[in-house]
Amino acid sequence: MNRVPTMAFRLLVASVVFWSCFAARTQAQTPPPTQESSKAPETKPANQEGGGNPFAPEPAAPLPAGMRGSDANDPRARLAPGMYDAAETSMGIKHLLLLKKPDAFQLGSADPDNPKVQKALGLLGVRDSSKMPKPMQLVMAQLAFANSDLAFQGNHLFQGNFYGVNIYDISHPAKTTLLTSMVCPGGQGDVSVYKNLLCLSVEMPNGRLD
Repeated sequence: MNRVPTMAFRLLVASVVFWSCFAARTQAQTPPPTQESSKAPETKPANQEGGGNPFAPEPAAPLPAGMRGSDANDPRARLAPGMYDAAETSMGIKHLLLLKKPDAFQLGSADPDNPKVQKALGLLGVRDSSKMPKPMQLVMAQLAFANSDLAFQGNHLFQGNFYGVNIYDISHPAKTTLLTSMVCPGGQGDVSVYKNLLCLSVEMPNGRLD
């Protein structure tokens, strides 16, 4: 009674083993894909078409209508530097006069080891300048006396400065004269004038607070 099912089971196992071996042998005979055929087709970047440099910058966008690009013949491209004798060029304006700042509004030294440098840095709120290079200390110290703003009223010019205010008489622009200076260190030095009131806006509490 049990002999027929047993024979059927053995035939089933034998057929499974046979077909497994046949499938493995067929797979072994299939040649593996070559390196070339396994690669995806290469796509050329857009900027490489024609053999160009892939790292070359893209062409600049066209300028808006009415605008022109830089001009190597522009006289401003060749101006010589200088503190009081810098080269200049102008269009539509005329240089009438150069006035130096009053002595009180200048650092008065080009030596980074001068005590004035550390004093000026203190005006700017720099407490420890030991980690700052000497040339940088000198540049920062000069900032404490930088002109920063202008205001006008009648024939008077009010020049705001990080160190205070200078008031000039500009009745004759080519002969402008200094009327008075008010020392009030506080940084920025934005001036505003209304009737007989002069306001100086500062950004640091290193001047008088009264």
